[in-house]
Amino acid sequence: MDSLRYEILGPLRVAHLSSQQLRASKPRQLLATLLLHPNRFVSTDLIADALWETSPPRSATANIRTYVRALRGALQDAGLPAPIDTSAAGYSIEVGVDELDSSMFESLLAEGGHLRDAGDTRQAMQVLSRAYALWRGHPLADLGISSAWEGSIARLEAQHRGLVDSLLDLRLQYGDPAGAAVLLSDRLTEDPYDEQLWRRLVDTLVAAGRTSEARAAYSKAVRTLADELGVEPGPELEAAGARAQNGHTANWPDPGIPAVRTPEPESPEPPGPMSAPALTEPQRPPSQLPLDLPDFSGRADYLDQLRDLVCGRDPVRPPIAVISGAPGTGKSSLAVRLGHQVREYFPDGQIYLDMRGATDPRDPAGALTDLLLSLNLPDFAVPADPDRRSAMLRSELASRRVLIILDDVASASQVAPLMPGTGASAVVVTSRNRLMDLAGADPMPLDTFDDGEATELLLRVAGPGRIDRGSPAAEEILLACGNLPLAIRIVASRLAQRPDLSPSELARRLRDETHRLDELTIGELAVRTSADLSYDSLSPEEARLYRLIGHFAVGEFSARVLEPVASPAVVRRSLDRLIEVNLVQISSIDPTGKARYRVHDLLRLHAIGVGNETEKADALKDLATLLDALLAKVRRAAAALPFGYFGSLDYQGPLLAPDPQPFTDTDAIAWFDSERSSFVPAIRAAAQNGLHEHAWRLAAAWGPYLDMRAGFDDWNESHQPGLLSAVACGDRRGAAILHRNLGQLALYQDDWDSAWQHLTTSAELFAEVGDRFGDGIAAVGVGTWLRERGRPDEALVHYENAVRAFVEVGDSNGEAVARSAAASIWLARNDTVTAGRYLAEAFLLGVRRGDRHREAKVRRRIATLRSHQGRPEQAVRQLQASLAIFTKIGDDHCAAYARADLGRALVAVGDDAAARKMLLDAIEIGHRLGDRSVEGEAAYHLGRLHATTGNGDFARRYLNRAVRAWQQIGNEARVADARDQLAGLGTDLAVS
Repeated sequence: MDSLRYEILGPLRVAHLSSQQLRASKPRQLLATLLLHPNRFVSTDLIADALWETSPPRSATANIRTYVRALRGALQDAGLPAPIDTSAAGYSIEVGVDELDSSMFESLLAEGGHLRDAGDTRQAMQVLSRAYALWRGHPLADLGISSAWEGSIARLEAQHRGLVDSLLDLRLQYGDPAGAAVLLSDRLTEDPYDEQLWRRLVDTLVAAGRTSEARAAYSKAVRTLADELGVEPGPELEAAGARAQNGHTANWPDPGIPAVRTPEPESPEPPGPMSAPALTEPQRPPSQLPLDLPDFSGRADYLDQLRDLVCGRDPVRPPIAVISGAPGTGKSSLAVRLGHQVREYFPDGQIYLDMRGATDPRDPAGALTDLLLSLNLPDFAVPADPDRRSAMLRSELASRRVLIILDDVASASQVAPLMPGTGASAVVVTSRNRLMDLAGADPMPLDTFDDGEATELLLRVAGPGRIDRGSPAAEEILLACGNLPLAIRIVASRLAQRPDLSPSELARRLRDETHRLDELTIGELAVRTSADLSYDSLSPEEARLYRLIGHFAVGEFSARVLEPVASPAVVRRSLDRLIEVNLVQISSIDPTGKARYRVHDLLRLHAIGVGNETEKADALKDLATLLDALLAKVRRAAAALPFGYFGSLDYQGPLLAPDPQPFTDTDAIAWFDSERSSFVPAIRAAAQNGLHEHAWRLAAAWGPYLDMRAGFDDWNESHQPGLLSAVACGDRRGAAILHRNLGQLALYQDDWDSAWQHLTTSAELFAEVGDRFGDGIAAVGVGTWLRERGRPDEALVHYENAVRAFVEVGDSNGEAVARSAAASIWLARNDTVTAGRYLAEAFLLGVRRGDRHREAKVRRRIATLRSHQGRPEQAVRQLQASLAIFTKIGDDHCAAYARADLGRALVAVGDDAAARKMLLDAIEIGHRLGDRSVEGEAAYHLGRLHATTGNGDFARRYLNRAVRAWQQIGNEARVADARDQLAGLGTDLAVS
């Protein structure tokens, strides 16, 4: 099972992929649809039915393509392959039998059935037990079941019912009554009115020596039949009840089950002089569970884990579960729901104590008294000494099966005296703190709901017809609540109680962050009040850091980034405490082994609002200090990168003193890699708090790293708010820089309209502020746009203007870029002499600067020159040298282009095997980076290579891939070229 990647026999799971990485409901439904039909193409019509039932939107086909891209991206981000294939027939996911639980389930069923038919029943039982272990509940239980899935799911559930019946017979045959009881309980959840199943369960529990559970099962059977059907138990069930009462297996009706009986002490007396006297009447077991929420939903996996834990039969250690989580995650509701579900397992009572940990923690000595009195000890028998009370509680619990729920615990020391020492009793603790020092406890940290659970709670509490599943209003409300159960319950209750309040109006109110917490209040329920209780437990230094995090942490962050406002020791201690009280969570571990943190969005808003006016002002000052330090470090790291960046870096504004330990190039790349997820949130935080100069300068400052790593998503997400901030603070040069960078990004992504808008705006702004260097970089961008759009003469004019600008300001790196770009026009005109002169000058400029990255780029163009000159071997050598430099620096994006060029050059020299490898690598890297140009170019040349070697199937596959890649970026000329190549293969397989 550890090797499984995809699991649908229960809530949808993907190995190594968190719910946060695949949050959106539609990509999850798409993945589920494909997994129900593994290794087969699923038509877009069937997918549309699964995603939108009978009313798909007009844009369904385009939306499905978007969801496929999102799904592939999520799988690749988690380090998993994304084996989703596309064809005219639809979409397919390729999974092996051992990679999908339903496929493994069916394979084990077939193997077990064959073994049973062959007479090897013991081996059959082992194989079928493995199949049973794969089943985690109803298939795709966390997703709204679509009618398009009903046939597949019904087949799986029918197979499961047959498996349970087969396995039940085998376990009874081989003397495993405990295992048979588990299966019978499973069957009874589906068929609670089957009297023969109840009879078999009672007798099986008696045979397993669990007579108290057998009596409880008989009582439940009698109640179920009487309450639901109005009938009395039949003679066979009555006889089983009598056997349970007597505790023996006389007249056992199922052969092969040994009569195993574990003696159970009757009415045990606590030892010592303070033991309670014998009572004249039997005492009723305590049943103190609070009311279970009628609209409780979600948490199925947690309930399964908790039930397995507390109902376990460990003879040495009583089960202790600690449910911890942030305010509002539903810890108490989960514990109470569990208590009601397992009442029959604890016939000696269920005790509930509110430990008031967040307000006025109860004294352990008083709690001990309450527990002993709940166990029907008279008050005069309770010892005065707390240690003796604790010992008496352990003695009482050793011979009973009691469930104790200790709600809202402050610390481990508060409940340690209340723990049983041995026996079959169980304890469930809920706490805002993690209680890592509570000996013998199993931790169960609780996070927010996933999308499916959040939607289900919203619909249940709001009431039928109050809000539509999947509607824009529902999605916006859930997003504002951050899937926090308490927040969802509050807004859903408001919808239920206010028929005049429309979902869209509620969504509009929640949109305003400054008043969102005010909206999340109804009656005694309030997110702010719940969070206040945790905040009030913090020390002054912990509270200061929490307030800063509220302003800064709109995403992931590291501990290091907080150190400009406090010493590393204080930051570490404060974060440890904030994690302990679940106001901050560990989000991930970076490649260096350091933790990265996050805070729930509603807690972030809470942190912004707490404190007096002085403390709030100090939090903003701390934020500015933090951003100053971050900006200075970004600039130092960018300056240490091993290449000359072609773009404008503004070094005006706030800077700290020089770093006493300056970056090496390797250190700089490693630092950027480790802190990468901090920068976009930092820019957003700066913009949201009015620190606009910090926002745009941070966005511009990490441009070199983004260019090197082809960080297209981070590029866009940082530069868009950065541009707005530059405009907001009236910095036209800053706006010009960010327009130029966004234009460059659009060129990389073949977004031609956006590229033209950004690049021409950048040129205008640089001209207005009189920045000649900016004139040069903008001119190169505009020239490249013109060249790629088939206007080479106009492009050359801009390249020549750029050369003059860079010569004027003395920037050799820019001059090298402009000369190399101009050479591309002369090569297109087949003027190898002029092109060679430009490239020689560009190469010399790069070498003199010691800029290996620029040298590698110019070598790519020189290779094109050599090909034009009919010298393919020299072209190969130039490209090999270029690729080696890009690889050493870690520039995957430029390396992808070098690989595509080198693959084509290797074909020219007859090295087909090496060419195939280079082109395949270029396709993979281009696809991973989202650069469809290089993906299409490499696929095109690989398809042509296969065509020349007589492999028509592979030729069609890669030429079709080139068509798809170029279609996505609107390159119709290249699409037409690839289709011509397909037509030349003798069959019309072009993608429409």
